[in-house]
Amino acid sequence: MTQLRFIFLTAAIIVSVGAFSQQGKVVKNYWHAQIWLKDGTTDSGYVQNAHHSVWVYDDEVVLNNLDKFLGKNRRHATKDIDSMYVWVDTNPYNVIVSVPIPVNYSYGNNEPMVYNHPCMCYIIYSGQNVVIYEAWHDFSGDYYLYKTPEMYYAKALFRSHQKLSEKRRITLAEEFDDYPVIKDYIRNIPDKMLKVNPLPFFLLIDTALGQQNKAAKKVED
Repeated sequence: MTQLRFIFLTAAIIVSVGAFSQQGKVVKNYWHAQIWLKDGTTDSGYVQNAHHSVWVYDDEVVLNNLDKFLGKNRRHATKDIDSMYVWVDTNPYNVIVSVPIPVNYSYGNNEPMVYNHPCMCYIIYSGQNVVIYEAWHDFSGDYYLYKTPEMYYAKALFRSHQKLSEKRRITLAEEFDDYPVIKDYIRNIPDKMLKVNPLPFFLLIDTALGQQNKAAKKVED
């Protein structure tokens, strides 16, 4: 049911934003963005941050319509953004949903490393008990994060599109010390599985967190 709800939600987003993005000119090789601000206003344009995409360390999103040779940039602090959709004009129905959230990008039980601004992170999976994000970073590599409703920070899990190193396997297991089923999965998963298809792991996290929440409620009752 969670997966179906997420699919239907994503489909609705893709249709509405895709239809919007088809209007006007087509610019290749630039990310196009539609931003909803917390004050109720919106803005749309081509992303002008470094590499023309929004990275996790950016504290603002820079847009330009690219309709003039010296078009003026418009800057929106991430703390003022409610949500953002991004796509490329040559593939307008492949829309990525991004939201600003506080991020702790340390692994396992390592000392927290946090940004002083909410980071624009891209929603990869949205379940009943956890949301999985992807953060884009051109220096340290892109990585997945997870966040439950009780967590203030989204916490780094592992590098996206890379095989699981033994060092990362240890810190990933440490992250879920209180969840034996997740730790067992991490200890036995092939090192290339998370690179090829991380979705089963995200589903397992969602399920295990849900079961623990139910057990905790029974104890309280």
